[in-house]
Amino acid sequence: MQYTRFTFKPQFSGTAYDPEIVFDLLADLLASAGFDSFVSGKEQLEAYIPHAQANKCSLGTLLAEFPLEGVSFTVTHQDEPDINWNEEWERNYFKPLVMGGGRCVIRAPFHEAHPNAEIELIISPKMAFGTGNHDTTSLIIDYLLAHNLKDLSVLDMGCGTGILGLIALKMGASSLTAIDIDEWAYRNVMENAALNGLEDVPRILCGNAAVLESLGCFDLILANITRNVLLQDMKDYVKHLNSGGTLILSGFYEEDVSPLRTEAERLGLTFVAKTSTERRWSMLEFGKSPLF
Repeated sequence: MQYTRFTFKPQFSGTAYDPEIVFDLLADLLASAGFDSFVSGKEQLEAYIPHAQANKCSLGTLLAEFPLEGVSFTVTHQDEPDINWNEEWERNYFKPLVMGGGRCVIRAPFHEAHPNAEIELIISPKMAFGTGNHDTTSLIIDYLLAHNLKDLSVLDMGCGTGILGLIALKMGASSLTAIDIDEWAYRNVMENAALNGLEDVPRILCGNAAVLESLGCFDLILANITRNVLLQDMKDYVKHLNSGGTLILSGFYEEDVSPLRTEAERLGLTFVAKTSTERRWSMLEFGKSPLF
């Protein structure tokens, strides 16, 4: 398939946001308009859209919806020849990710199998996010690998490619509900579930926290989303967390820990632990006291 490549370089008129955050948000926005592959660098994001759809995309209108104030983009584009994404990713971008001392391997279908790994997750190489390499994702993966998930019901909010919930299923979770606001995530989780023989297990929904109103409660809720969304939706997570259950939050920096912890404790949760990386990304664990 022939693609058009758009290159986005951010410019800041106020706060100089972390490029990782900017590119994550931009990729989500572009995915809603038909872009299906992304490669991020230190200073720019490359986004690919099928050539036939490129002329139908109104970038000006789309970028006006970018959620961070004071951020604009210079945009260039060029048509690309047919791209073999498997070869492109294998050569330049996505390498197998080995975690937990070799217990867990995340790879693409074109990578060599790792039969000795306790957990081997195969994901379709369609974008540079959600492969487990980002700190916010790896923090939660490390948590999952360190805990017994057998027979737990799991909710993955902001599921992206679905790797967190799918790893939980491979570790013995009894059920998975995966929710994301972007349509591409729905399709990608379905594909990744099928690649791992799990297509009949997950319940995959497109929407935000409002979708939870029609659902029950869960033993483990994973929410890897931005700080503001977590603060806004935490009350819904707490409402749908079983007594004795665990809420895991990630997707934010250390300086965001205080307001998130304050809100969680205001809603009746008990703080359990905080984990941070060298790049200041953090994860919070909270528990909901059992009813006696």
